[in-house]
Amino acid sequence: MEVKKESLIVFSDISILDVKALLKINSSPFIVMKNHLEILGILDESFFLKILDSDGQNQEITSYLNTSFVVVDDLDKLSEEDMSTYDFVIQHNDNQYSCHPISEVREMLLKKKMKSLISLNESLKKELEVTRKKVKELTQILHSSYDEIFVTDANGNTLFVSEACKKLTGLPPEAFINKNIKELVEKGLINNSVTLKTMKTKAIHSAEQTYPHGVTVFCTAKPIFDEEGNLYRIVSNSRDITELVEMKSQLNRVNLRNQRARHENSRTVSFNNFITNSDKMIKVLELAEKVAPMDSSIFIHGETGVGKGVLARVIHDLSSRKDKNFIQVNCGAIPSALIESELFGYESGAFTGANKHGKKGLVESADGGTLFLDEIGEMPLDIQVKILHLVQDRTFMKVGGTKEKKVNIRIISATNKDLKQMIKNNQFREDLYYRLHVVPMEIPQLRERKEDILLLTDYFLKKFNEKYGQSITIDDHSKLILQLQDYPGNVRELENVIEQIVVTARKPIVTIEDLPSDLTYKDTALVNLTGIIPLKKALEETEKQLLSQALSTYKSTRKMAKALGVSQTTIMRKLGKYQFSYQDD
Repeated sequence: MEVKKESLIVFSDISILDVKALLKINSSPFIVMKNHLEILGILDESFFLKILDSDGQNQEITSYLNTSFVVVDDLDKLSEEDMSTYDFVIQHNDNQYSCHPISEVREMLLKKKMKSLISLNESLKKELEVTRKKVKELTQILHSSYDEIFVTDANGNTLFVSEACKKLTGLPPEAFINKNIKELVEKGLINNSVTLKTMKTKAIHSAEQTYPHGVTVFCTAKPIFDEEGNLYRIVSNSRDITELVEMKSQLNRVNLRNQRARHENSRTVSFNNFITNSDKMIKVLELAEKVAPMDSSIFIHGETGVGKGVLARVIHDLSSRKDKNFIQVNCGAIPSALIESELFGYESGAFTGANKHGKKGLVESADGGTLFLDEIGEMPLDIQVKILHLVQDRTFMKVGGTKEKKVNIRIISATNKDLKQMIKNNQFREDLYYRLHVVPMEIPQLRERKEDILLLTDYFLKKFNEKYGQSITIDDHSKLILQLQDYPGNVRELENVIEQIVVTARKPIVTIEDLPSDLTYKDTALVNLTGIIPLKKALEETEKQLLSQALSTYKSTRKMAKALGVSQTTIMRKLGKYQFSYQDD
């Protein structure tokens, strides 16, 4: 603050006449002191003349002094109370005295404050401009990111979304800004939200998310905390992995084709516990490979035990949903009274005995993955209506609930029943049938692909040897008996037979007499026995007739080998053994 020059000091023994003379040549106020030690007051011209006019010629100078003053070493230390109480301020610093009217000091302080505010305002403007430029630059950087940046507060309210969301979701940032993450999830704009998980656990979470128009992203949410350790922000980063998922799917298809190439001679295909030599079955797998990347509903037909569930799993593992849940529901194994709550779940207090916290259903558990409805023909009609709604809109309502929930699922169905006849008998809804029956697939019975029997026999033999710690083998004669069976229970029946053989075997090599009795003495379909003959001779006769029939049917040793499930060398050797004439191919 600017301070005026040192004020004039006079002493208490000055006369009135001297004061009058002094006022003519100097401007007031003067500081009146006593012996340089004590300030008696302020001699101000206007105050002096006013007292002089009223009191006459009183000779004591102290009668004409204004004693309403305060002494400070720094004018900035004056309080509002001081400025309201006193008329003058005496500044004493380094043996120098200066006197100022309060009004003058107030004006000086106000000017200083205004100057300081102006300076501060200019500084704030500069800082604000710098901050604005930095925010703009940071925003441009975030918007230029190939990945989507998604920021919410601790309660899940969306604060910022980068422009990459247009590419990933098909929607602009405005569709998300100021919306709560729970609302976005309920609307189906976001599924498998990692932001919600981070809100609950205050930890980093990552997951795959698939948006409604088919883009798959890998998203990671990270919590941000304030100085007190409270959750302040949640920042998530989403990267488009659609191409990566497609590459994985392509890799699976390449692996499947490579397996075919490695077994070109035998045409053996193996994928996810599904092994076959059958052209019919390979065509089914090729169709599965083609439709797996799409989300169309698939309907698998086939007898009990042919492997409908295994095929459904193959389709799931070849799809972009392979890393999500595969939920299998046996519609015939769940009591009709419980099937709705098992499928859709229920809210707390929905019925007597219900879990007080409610329960998540199988449909909700499959969110993001595949729902496999096995034995769909057993589904009660009243539940079929709800399944139709699920298939059409991908929404459902829990038992006892009032609000629909949306799920992102792929539906595969299967049955061993004639649904068209059931539709005629009003046992199955026609509209549901056509909704589910977008891509029909038929798994042939095992008796229609006998070339798979020996292949599956070896597979199950290895499986159960490992399971039970055994090293059982089955001789060729016994394998032929196994191959001649019809297996009405299909692959499941064959699996049970092999498990029985491994568990009950009394010696390392199983021969005909060690086979289960209902197999050993079955009609071998070719030999007409007129009496008791040695088993070896009966087997040779069977083998001979089987080769004769195969030779007349296929004409080619390669095709014979494929049909009988053995190598071409074996066929040629056995044809030579029984002296058959044939033309090698």
